[in-house]
Amino acid sequence: MYLSTLDITQLIAAYHCAILACLLLSRPRLRGLTLLCATFSVHMAFNLGVGLGVIGPAFDITSAFGLVYGPAFYLFVRGVAAEAFRWQPVTALHALPALVIAIWQPEPPIPYLFGLPSLVIYIGLALQQLYRHGRQRAEWRSDDLAISLDWVHAALVAFIALALLDIGREVIGFTSQAIPDDLALAVIIVAVVALLTLMTRAARSHDDKRGALPDIALTAPRPPADEDETRYAEAFARIGQLIEREAAWQEPRLSLTDLATRLRLSPRDVSRAINLHGRASFARFINGYRVRAIDVLMADPDNAGRTIMELAYEAGFNSKSTFNRIYREVTGKTPTEAFEDARAGRSGTRALQP
Repeated sequence: MYLSTLDITQLIAAYHCAILACLLLSRPRLRGLTLLCATFSVHMAFNLGVGLGVIGPAFDITSAFGLVYGPAFYLFVRGVAAEAFRWQPVTALHALPALVIAIWQPEPPIPYLFGLPSLVIYIGLALQQLYRHGRQRAEWRSDDLAISLDWVHAALVAFIALALLDIGREVIGFTSQAIPDDLALAVIIVAVVALLTLMTRAARSHDDKRGALPDIALTAPRPPADEDETRYAEAFARIGQLIEREAAWQEPRLSLTDLATRLRLSPRDVSRAINLHGRASFARFINGYRVRAIDVLMADPDNAGRTIMELAYEAGFNSKSTFNRIYREVTGKTPTEAFEDARAGRSGTRALQP
C-alpha cells in the first residue's frame, strides 16, 4: 500500500494528537482541549481512512468534524478561565450541529454554511470569557501576570487563521495554483498539530498555577454608605495586620480567596476594602508589600552576597519578568538600578564607620 506525503502527515497527526489527549485526561479543567485534540486525531484518522478507501462513502463524516472545533475551543477557554465551570449533560448539546451534519452528510458548501456562523458565535463567546478573566485577574490573584491568558488570545488568532485558510482551500481550491492541494493541506495539518502541542504545554502550566477565577462579582452595586465605609475601614485594618503578622506577601500564589478565608470575610468585602482604602487592585496591593520587602532586603548588609533574584523569590515573586515589570512600575527604577544604589549606600555607610 502506497502512502503519500499527505497520508503520512495525517497518520502522524492522528497519533500525536491522541497522545496529547491522553496527557490531558487527568485534568478536568482542560477537557475542552482534550476534546479538541481527540477530535483532530479522529478527524485525521477518518481522512486517512477515506483517502485509502478503508472507509466507504456511507461512513464518510469528515465534513462534520469542522463543527466540533468551535465548541471545543470555547469549552477549553471556559475551563481555563472560570473556576466554577463544570461539564454537565447539557454540555453535549454543543455537538448537535456536528451530529446533524454527520447523519445528513450533505455536499459542500452546505457544511460551511453551518460551520461559519457556528465558528463566529463560539469565537465571540470565547473572547467574552477571555475579557472577563483579563479584567478580573488582578482582583483575585497576587500573581496575576503569571496567570494571564494572553497566550490563549494568540492561540485563538492562530486557530481562526488556520480555520479560514482551510475553508479557503476547500472553497477556492488550489488546482490551478503552483502549490498542490495535498501539499497545502499537509502544511495546514502540521501547523494545527504544532498549535495544539503549544496549547497543551501552556494549558498544563496554567492549570498547575490554578489560573481559573471564581465566578463572583466583586464590584459593589452602589457606593458604600457611611456605615459601610466604617466597616470597610475596619476590614482594611485587619487585612494589613494579618499580612504583616503572617508575612503573607511571601506566598507567590496568594489569592483574594486565601486572604478572605483567613479573615473570615467575604472575598467581595476584602476586595472592596483594598480598592477603597488601598487605592489599588488586590495584586498591586500585595505586590507593594513585596517591593517594600525587597528594598529592606537590599539594604541589609547581610544580603550583600546574594543575587537580586534570590531576594525577589524570598519576597514572594515567582518570575523574573514579572518581578522586573512590577518593580519598575512601583518604584520607577529597574531592580538592577535599585540594587546598585543599595550596594553603594551600604558601602558609604561602612566608609563612615570608625
